[in-house]
Amino acid sequence: MKRYFKDLFFLLFYFSYRWLIQVLPFQISYQIAALLGNIRYLLISPRQKRQFVANLDLVFGNRLNPREKKNIIRRFYINQQKWFVDLFIMGRKDYEKYIQACTDDDITNFDKVLSREKGVVGVNFHFSSINLSAVYSLCHGYKVTPLLVLAHIKGVSPWVSEQVMNIKSSIWKERGNFQIITSSNSLVSVVRNQYRCLSQNQIISAAGDGALGGKFTVVDFFNIKLKAPIGPAHISAKSGAAIVPCFAIRRKDNAHHFVFKEPIKVESEDEETLKRVIQEYIKHLEYYISQHPDHWRYWTRIEVEEFRNGIPVIRLVPGIDE
Repeated sequence: MKRYFKDLFFLLFYFSYRWLIQVLPFQISYQIAALLGNIRYLLISPRQKRQFVANLDLVFGNRLNPREKKNIIRRFYINQQKWFVDLFIMGRKDYEKYIQACTDDDITNFDKVLSREKGVVGVNFHFSSINLSAVYSLCHGYKVTPLLVLAHIKGVSPWVSEQVMNIKSSIWKERGNFQIITSSNSLVSVVRNQYRCLSQNQIISAAGDGALGGKFTVVDFFNIKLKAPIGPAHISAKSGAAIVPCFAIRRKDNAHHFVFKEPIKVESEDEETLKRVIQEYIKHLEYYISQHPDHWRYWTRIEVEEFRNGIPVIRLVPGIDE
């Protein structure tokens, strides 16, 4: 019976809510999302709230007072609902109006790297809406092949999970040449395609804080350690394509401001070089989490895997969208 109600919720949410967002003005959709986010915040269990606070304390130490923690948690759940709107409005015919309202810093950093004709590894993060910087770049005329991992939803029937994944896939594919991964079996073919795209001087996307991947390294992250995937740095080293870290920051009007950082060139494939490069772009992530802690999507999916010299080493647990 519990699965039945969960199935019904997901079907109503993904079909009805998506349809509603197609017809409502942009700002009305985001106002509804804010209302739903506040309701979701009120419904979280005491255990979930304690775990969220524990993760904030783990990362930030004693920098936050109780009121600040409460505000971050509430804004996180509001943003969680707004991320759905960010996805669903991509299917609108007037989506260009939304993109035109967005702004950026230094998207021309792509041009600096593309002039070398080896492609670009656009490293994005689970910070605000996933892969939105890729969509913004596509709309500005860049050749981008973004990567998106869609996982099956736990606790619902396989059929409902498949329908939700089909909806998401159709939206992403409508906006660009997205490579959709639904299982680890397809990772090898995707990596081959990424190298092919780089050889054609295109931009590929890769998650700098992703929870998936074959190899990881441990880097400094605030006052603790983070297991980060080696993949983006390794692809950059093998292909000769420089890395451009990309961030999306939600403005008060719900449009986004995109930041494209200075290119990072990976000189070799040795472990220390890869770790140094990963540490460099994780430092950028640290800065933006400090400025906008409610934007980071991993707060509810942190696990302490081990301790090194008394310092916790965390790993990030995969979710529905990676």
